[in-house]
Amino acid sequence: MRAGDLLTLDLERLAPEGDGLSESAGTFVHVPGGYPGERVEARVEHASRQAPRAHARLVSLLQAHPARRAPPCPHSDAGAAPRAGACSGCPLQALDVAAQRELKRAALVDRHGLDPGPLVASPDEWGYRWSSKRVVTGASGHVLVGSYHRGSHAPAAMDDCRVDHPSIAAAARELQAAASALAIEPYDEATGAGDLRYAWFKTDGRDVLLTLITAARPSRAAELLPGALKLPAGVAWSVQAGRGNAVRGDPPVLLRGQSVLSVRLADVPVEVGPLGFLQPNPRVAELAYRDLVADEAGAPHRGALAFDLYAGAGVTTALLRREFAEVVPCEAYPESAAALGVPAESAEAFLARQQAAGRVPELVVANPPRGGMGPAVSAALARLAAPRLQIMSCSAEALVRDLAVLQASGYVLRRLRAYDTLPHTPHLELVAWLSRETD
Repeated sequence: MRAGDLLTLDLERLAPEGDGLSESAGTFVHVPGGYPGERVEARVEHASRQAPRAHARLVSLLQAHPARRAPPCPHSDAGAAPRAGACSGCPLQALDVAAQRELKRAALVDRHGLDPGPLVASPDEWGYRWSSKRVVTGASGHVLVGSYHRGSHAPAAMDDCRVDHPSIAAAARELQAAASALAIEPYDEATGAGDLRYAWFKTDGRDVLLTLITAARPSRAAELLPGALKLPAGVAWSVQAGRGNAVRGDPPVLLRGQSVLSVRLADVPVEVGPLGFLQPNPRVAELAYRDLVADEAGAPHRGALAFDLYAGAGVTTALLRREFAEVVPCEAYPESAAALGVPAESAEAFLARQQAAGRVPELVVANPPRGGMGPAVSAALARLAAPRLQIMSCSAEALVRDLAVLQASGYVLRRLRAYDTLPHTPHLELVAWLSRETD
């Protein structure tokens, strides 16, 4: 197989990126815009020399999935060959949302042997995202507040994004117009030159908090944009001088307006600052949070002591405190740790300190970032040997790695549930219930 070959493929699986996947002559061929159950013509664009893997461009659809539809967003390249300026952020939106959920469930079974049963659906198909990080590209006078096309630094338009909350979409549109009118220089990833790099929008469903992330000080964007923008209730500024893809930079400075948003998740009030974490789909997240602190049948856990690892904004800490005499949160990000009233501390250091003190809780809940807990924290939990351990994960791959360590130490997976947190994307949120084998 080589670049330029025209193939007729029966797509059998959904790849983690949302591509249709077919095995052809021993090579796994990825076809963006195609879905399992479809027959397509695709032209090979790249064939790896190191692995049996190739990437192909969809040329024609010979047999369509019965739930296929025209992508509702005009910027989307879902279900079509990539085009200049198109957004690749919602690769599944050319399918009915119920069909998307079934493909995601089947992919979890196929890749990991884990079947969560029917996915918990998002109450909202569109406008569900309350936190949105945008990349600033374009040129002085023609600024684009959008994203990169997947796997590249090609700018993609996100005007009036359908999955962003309407207040975020309006604020992003205003920022794009104001930055263009003021001749703000977008940051250039290739050269390291320029000013405005990212824009991070958060909303509580009404007000918007905007954080401008620039490449350096001084910054014309930080100086001029706060006065030109009317929609955000607050504008903050952070500097990210590194050449990687990290969005969070130096501690933020409030430029005008309010510094936090007050959001209620699972009936818990949470204050979120400029660089603080906010679940992108809070209405689904609160369903998962409630499950995370209950047993596998939905009944509340009760006891003397519980640990809350990667506690973030403190929602699960507050929920646990309704049922446990003592709940000890652990959080590494300084802004979130300060809001919880605890020192910023890694989960590994926290567990070592608690174990040295001889404190073993009845329950540990953990909500790690995308990379998962990792072998060191998983091993520390195995040594702690709490009777109950419940994990919320945004990465099936990371969860499977962590489960392997825990199950080898005597934990048993009692139940797994999956949540369609980000409709139109391959993303799933998972909650796993584990207990010691002796229970």
